[in-house]
Amino acid sequence: MAKTALDLSPDEWKQYRLPERPITPEIEARWYRAWQLIPELVRRLREDFGAQQIKVFGSAINAAYFSAESDIDLAVWGIPSARYFAAALAVDEFNPEFKVDLIDPTRCHIKLRERINNEGIDV
Repeated sequence: MAKTALDLSPDEWKQYRLPERPITPEIEARWYRAWQLIPELVRRLREDFGAQQIKVFGSAINAAYFSAESDIDLAVWGIPSARYFAAALAVDEFNPEFKVDLIDPTRCHIKLRERINNEGIDV
């Protein structure tokens, strides 16, 4: 029987890492704009929603992984469950150029949590 993504070991996952791409001036500029936006997203999540810890993960961690379609992935700890969807909506609607995905690491699959913990950047 074929394995699904959830059945892969950490070593097997390595072959599926994001490919590095040539960094064009346009992609580099977009990546910098994302990183200029991230501190404001972090401030809002901490002040308005009580976030205690935040990590950037996914393609935003490295310009070589970023593309014209990349979003900003944020893992956030400490937002009360009753406020989580309001927080996710607030950051996703914050800037029309970037989709922002908010992940609660305490409720995601263990493989994603490991990736966040191993590769995520504390902000």
